[in-house]
Amino acid sequence: MISQSNIKLWSSLGMRATFGLIAIELANKNPNLIITTSDVSTSAGLDRFKNKFPEKYIDVGIAEQNLIGVSTGLASEGYDVISTTFAPFQTLRCCEQIKVNLGYMKHKVCMVGLASGLVLGNLGFTHCSIEEVGVLRSIPNITIVSPSDTLELYKVLNEVFNLKGSFYIRLTGGSNSKIINKSDYNFTVGKSVELLSGQDVSIIGCGNILGNCLEAANILKNKNINCSVINMHTIKPIDKDKIIVKKFFL
Repeated sequence: MISQSNIKLWSSLGMRATFGLIAIELANKNPNLIITTSDVSTSAGLDRFKNKFPEKYIDVGIAEQNLIGVSTGLASEGYDVISTTFAPFQTLRCCEQIKVNLGYMKHKVCMVGLASGLVLGNLGFTHCSIEEVGVLRSIPNITIVSPSDTLELYKVLNEVFNLKGSFYIRLTGGSNSKIINKSDYNFTVGKSVELLSGQDVSIIGCGNILGNCLEAANILKNKNINCSVINMHTIKPIDKDKIIVKKFFL
């Protein structure tokens, strides 16, 4: 549940560990929830989940194509399925299965990509993931969300199974992540959030980079440049009304 103490705790833990805590809360509320993984229970913060709900936890091993196949089969039987592994393996290694099973056959799976971007650069380029957003945007029936912080992760995970279509939730950053949203707020998939209001420049970001966006806005403010900072958490469908200025010529 959302509270000031939990917001601080989740921030210190980071998105992956917080995902594991949220998963326990979701399982307590949803008897149809199943989480599938590819040998990442510890990395995904799911050790406590699998011990508490062994019947709701399926580890397919390092076989990401099977991860999507098994998840799709469970979804077709009426289960609410969250699949998770590191972002490049959750998306690109099993891209054909995602395209066919989720994109065109329209089975619903919520995919959670761990440690997206360059946060695992110390493990080499195999664990970096910067291309997957562009690839998944081209596949129909998939919503893409990159939460700005752990509170926003909580919000989107509690909305996923109330909405149509599959989801890709892109987790960024490590532990001790910045708090972007300091208290509860209205969150709607597909609708951006204006964090700062300004007339000179608009800075649009998503994921943990929004902390840097806010810092940049403060630097520019000291130079008498007033910035708006927009949290574009939903990458697909993007909030076009927020970023497109329509000009009418008579």
